Amino acid sequence: MYSRLDPATLAFEIGVDDYLATLAARHAGLERAIQEEAGRPAPDGLSLTHLKRRKLKVKDEITRLRRAAAGENLRSGAHSRR
Repeated sequence: MYSRLDPATLAFEIGVDDYLATLAARHAGLERAIQEEAGRPAPDGLSLTHLKRRKLKVKDEITRLRRAAAGENLRSGAHSRR
């Protein structure tokens, strides 16, 4: 349902923590799919490449959101000291 929405909009709608949990679950699911495909007698290299790219995009989004949240925490902490 949410997969076609803009990630920033989705994070705002459901909350960053919930969105990060969703991304972590998606990342884990992709890892399982990669392991399953790689464990086949004749793994499909194209499918593996596609799955790995999707997993990397999810990881990049998780990292981006965590850095943004850390930056927000630093900014809000700096304002509270004034």
